[in-house]
Amino acid sequence: MTDRGKAAWILALLSPIIAELLSGSSPPIEFFLPWSFIGLLGMYGAGALLIREFTVKWNKGWASVIVLGVAYGIIEEGLAVKSFFDPGWMDLGDLNTYGRFWSTNWVWAVWLVIYHSTISIALPILLTQLLYPQFKAARLLTDRQLRTVIVLFTVDIGVYALLFGTVYVPPAAQYVLAALVVFILFVAAKRAPLNLVSARHLRESWKPHWPRRILTPDFRFFMLGFLFIFTSFLVASGSFTRELHPIGTIMILLAISAGTILLLQHKMGSRNNEVHKAYFAVGLLSFLILLAFLLQLGGAPEMTGMAGPGVAFIIFSIYLVRKVKKRELQAVALRSTR
Repeated sequence: MTDRGKAAWILALLSPIIAELLSGSSPPIEFFLPWSFIGLLGMYGAGALLIREFTVKWNKGWASVIVLGVAYGIIEEGLAVKSFFDPGWMDLGDLNTYGRFWSTNWVWAVWLVIYHSTISIALPILLTQLLYPQFKAARLLTDRQLRTVIVLFTVDIGVYALLFGTVYVPPAAQYVLAALVVFILFVAAKRAPLNLVSARHLRESWKPHWPRRILTPDFRFFMLGFLFIFTSFLVASGSFTRELHPIGTIMILLAISAGTILLLQHKMGSRNNEVHKAYFAVGLLSFLILLAFLLQLGGAPEMTGMAGPGVAFIIFSIYLVRKVKKRELQAVALRSTR
């Protein structure tokens, strides 16, 4: 298999493994069932591949990835499994009443589009870029392969929609509106400026402060990734926010996301930034790694084996950072000889 093919498969596998397996949404006992794995790969893996290929084909940047990630979240949670609308959805908790209006679970919906856009789509794409930087601006799929993935994704979403359609049927108006929003987001992503979400300075502006060995820029980008997903999870799960009106909770979730994007734009340099990107990515992963161990320690029978993905991603994170740092040192040495 060529490196291009390996990159495509790694992206397709990372999306469901991180978003479903590592998070505990589909623990090992469920994730590795053949029909479950194929279904998740056809949805998450195909979705991440399509978004990555469309943004490269259109010559777009991270803004388009984020917007298409939101569209993906609506497709999965709104059109396929319908958790946006179903008050009896298994993972809702008190969100089946808190923030429910017009037959829609609004707090849950906002949290899920943030989660899917970041964890299911943007993070696997970023990790693949860091592992295979030579394909950063190159297509991974041929036009024929792209059409095949589109068909597989469409069929997979259709199967999920039919399966969960027997559990809950959302009102037609909400369902049609969700599909319309997906179309609008697709058009917006295609028209978004290339550098709408990009670094505003040539060099990173997070200078190390005392104690320098701890508060380094690398550590700060790591903590930014960790705190982004950690605080979003706390807010969405109800910690410190259930006394607020649901609109307040939604605004906090959006503010956390917007603040993270602004910090990345103004603190990460546009050049020689791969190590910082790696630390930010590992920060995002670290919360899910911690969650995996907590779920294992919780002792629930269905969470048996969650420590395995946690350990695997600790090893992967160390490998990723070392690989990117080694590549940066080689680049510095090459520049110094010129």
